[in-house]
Amino acid sequence: MKFTCPCCGYKMLTQQPPGTFEICVICFWEDDGYQYDNPSEKGGANEMSLKQAQENFLVFGACDKGSVKFVRAPIKEDVKDENFIRYEQKRPH
Repeated sequence: MKFTCPCCGYKMLTQQPPGTFEICVICFWEDDGYQYDNPSEKGGANEMSLKQAQENFLVFGACDKGSVKFVRAPIKEDVKDENFIRYEQKRPH
């Protein structure tokens, strides 16, 4: 069973987030419990916030421009979570 990456929405993680510290091969986001709970905050395992990483993924295909060289494009076998919603699309708390 694969679990959804909180950055790109693809089911690429082998453990359930948050806080697995796994790195997604699609977007290079490192799953971090702190950033999962605080998506607007920088720090933790990643330099950028989770919200910024999600925006970057839409633009660069990676959580940040410098990580493009480490990712691969999704292939047919990769599953996008049909219930994934980016933080900018969610209602404010």
